[in-house]
Amino acid sequence: MENRIHSALLIAAIVALVSVLGVAGAAEKAGAGEKFEVTGTVYCDVCRAKFVTRVAERMPGAKVRLECHNITDGKSTYSVDGETDANGVYHITAEGDHEDEYCGIKPVKSSKEDCSEIIKDGWAKEFTRITLTTKNGMVKKTRNVNPILYLKSKPSAVCAEVFKELHYIPGEDIHP
Repeated sequence: MENRIHSALLIAAIVALVSVLGVAGAAEKAGAGEKFEVTGTVYCDVCRAKFVTRVAERMPGAKVRLECHNITDGKSTYSVDGETDANGVYHITAEGDHEDEYCGIKPVKSSKEDCSEIIKDGWAKEFTRITLTTKNGMVKKTRNVNPILYLKSKPSAVCAEVFKELHYIPGEDIHP
């Protein structure tokens, strides 16, 4: 009788252990529970410089989107929208580990009618890539993103002074 009780307890313990290991393994594989805080700023580039200057204006109420895509076919796998606060800063919580995907932030909607052109060249691209995994050596769960810039339809008069201070000769499309 005592042998049967020990055998039954042993079988129950093995079943419980296998169940726990199976659930833990599935959760780890899916990246369940991973959360990343993605933070960045949105500016109106009043000088059309395509970089942040001292006169660039932060944009409260601008909309952005975090997207992840499958590396092989480019299909969207994850998406979450965000909006800038009164200081032009957005905070997005991204869920899951996206090791086998490429992710980034892109502008969705400007909050200023006269500053809504999206930059599609230079370093301030339309889609700013970020890493949403800890399996590449990045252990912190906070991701700071390069600024998103919208271009003002016509540069402000102060821009000539700003460019002079920077010893910067603007391109043809930048004339106040």
